[in-house]
Amino acid sequence: MKKILVIFFILFCQKNLAQNINTHYDTCQYLTQYEGEWLYTNNQDTIRIFLRYKRDYSIGANYVSDNLYGWHEYKQGNIVIESDYANRFMYLPFYTDSLVNSLPSINLLNYNCTLENSNKLQGYIKDILQSNESHALRTHMWGGGNFPVYMLWKQSFSENHGAMTGAFGMTLPREFILIKQ
Repeated sequence: MKKILVIFFILFCQKNLAQNINTHYDTCQYLTQYEGEWLYTNNQDTIRIFLRYKRDYSIGANYVSDNLYGWHEYKQGNIVIESDYANRFMYLPFYTDSLVNSLPSINLLNYNCTLENSNKLQGYIKDILQSNESHALRTHMWGGGNFPVYMLWKQSFSENHGAMTGAFGMTLPREFILIKQ
């Protein structure tokens, strides 16, 4: 009888431990439609953004999530104002715990992954010239089929922006429309 009780107790403890080790899944199959190069041109200004989809795994936080990582280049005429675009093909580690904090400069995801919301993303962009400060970012994509695909890009920053770094304003425009290349 004691053996049965001990076995039952061990099985009960194993079941409870297994339930406490939950992995959080925040995945979104619609993010792959954003992959690739996006371009904005207006007179002398040119902005190129490159987005890559990646499924992230974290051991420390115990989660799996789908993200878009991005790199950008901002030019006025032939003068590069800011850029991390050369890093767009860099290796992204399997575990996000190993991801270098300074790269990439854009991180986007879809918090409400449904077909109806698959054209909207949120995240941040690091302003390289403004002490790598993060700006909140929202996008809205439309088009497709026989028409070009467009993305409205809106970024903003909080009121205390630059308080500790001396950064002022934003290098990129607050709002612009990108065309998928």
